[in-house]
Amino acid sequence: MKVLRRMGLALLVLVGAAALFVRYATPDTAPSEVVFLGGDIVTMGDPSVVEAMWIKDGRIEQLGSESAVREAAGSDAEIVSLDGATLMPGFIEPHTHPLATALLGSAIDVGGFTHDSRAQMMETLHEALGGFLPQPWIIAFGWDPIMIRNLAPPTLEELDELSPDKPLVILTQAMHEAFANSAALREAGITRDTPDPPGAAFGRDEHGELTGSVLEVNAVNYLLRALPALPPALTELMLRWTLADYARGGFTTIGVLGPVGRAEDPIGLLRGLGDDPHAPVRSVVYGLPSQLDLDEKPDTNHDTRFELRGVKFWMDGSPYTGGAAFAEPYADTELTREELHLKPGHMGPLNYELGAFIEELGRFHRAGYHVAVHTQGERAIERVLDAAEAVLKTDPWEDHRHRLEHNALITTEQIQRAKALGFELSFFTDHIYYYGDRLRELVGDRAERYMPVGTAFRAGHRATLHSDNPMTPIGPLRVMR
Repeated sequence: MKVLRRMGLALLVLVGAAALFVRYATPDTAPSEVVFLGGDIVTMGDPSVVEAMWIKDGRIEQLGSESAVREAAGSDAEIVSLDGATLMPGFIEPHTHPLATALLGSAIDVGGFTHDSRAQMMETLHEALGGFLPQPWIIAFGWDPIMIRNLAPPTLEELDELSPDKPLVILTQAMHEAFANSAALREAGITRDTPDPPGAAFGRDEHGELTGSVLEVNAVNYLLRALPALPPALTELMLRWTLADYARGGFTTIGVLGPVGRAEDPIGLLRGLGDDPHAPVRSVVYGLPSQLDLDEKPDTNHDTRFELRGVKFWMDGSPYTGGAAFAEPYADTELTREELHLKPGHMGPLNYELGAFIEELGRFHRAGYHVAVHTQGERAIERVLDAAEAVLKTDPWEDHRHRLEHNALITTEQIQRAKALGFELSFFTDHIYYYGDRLRELVGDRAERYMPVGTAFRAGHRATLHSDNPMTPIGPLRVMR
């Protein structure tokens, strides 16, 4: 609630100040030459650890012994002692959503990281909604029926009681489901007659009336598109703060896999920050299909703080909403029946027919874009690989570096096939760290092969691991455990 009230004041006060802060809050100069010494300097090469490092104009000039580096650098370099600490290369976060993270920093926190029960979450909502809220929409974030046991979804009646007139939306931790009050549904143009989007649904009761539940990305986007955009200067300021959080977490490069979040021009905003020499991290962006112009090629200069490299698709949804397109039905358990409201035998949908995805993949492939696809279940992975095989047969590209993202239940055969087709794999291992104790309730014995990172490495993949922030917190060391 304190964050929300601060954000309310920010809306009134910071709009004018934000532009000044953005321009003047960072120093204009930094030492052109620096020598680091006095601790272990990890090189990730041979030798693996050295005593000193000389940096000139942002580039590593020399690594080696303290005496050799001091002699090479001369007297002009500033000396920085590590005082026994370790200096190492920065981490790369291959899959994250900084704009969404920035904007959700103003939301009411109802997450499982800070709450233990539904009662606590509802108390937080009541307390926050009783305060000063100048925002035209009220957003809460973090509802999590997997982390919080016996968490029944909020009803439309509860949501309308919390906020009778102002739109209220509660996003789940995975951001693949939302709960909206009547005002939000009305503003988004969602009625009982609105058809369900591909691979998604608007929750309805036995009489066909809306329940307020909005399932999966293509449906949640109805709500996100209706959200009023914040003033651009304020959005930029919040995004700068978020990029600084990644830097404090040890990252020097982040992969923005779909710039989701309400902003007038998300890619333009990220590009503008990348043009700033003081940007704390480098952003490699995979835009949404609707954000990209195929007449403009992806960036080929890899030596900048912004690079538009590819496009992001979703072939299926979240395992925690029933959206993952597994090869076999979800397990029939109390979690799936009573908390996720899945019927026995439920199978998550695919978002594209094969022919349609061959066409979409082919368009971006031929334009030179790297293609990243959200795939959790085996059927989703198979659909992407089938489409890629067809596209590569007619339009070969030896080093295309297309990607499969998350890969919860990818099989050994699919891992091998992906390798043969030149696909890269990135795994969302926080599923194990935060939700491992409940995976059997979702997929039964298949939990034994959930996120098979080791199998991918043994098959010769240079697989990556990611946190998909804001779904899980920034923290590279946790992700690599």
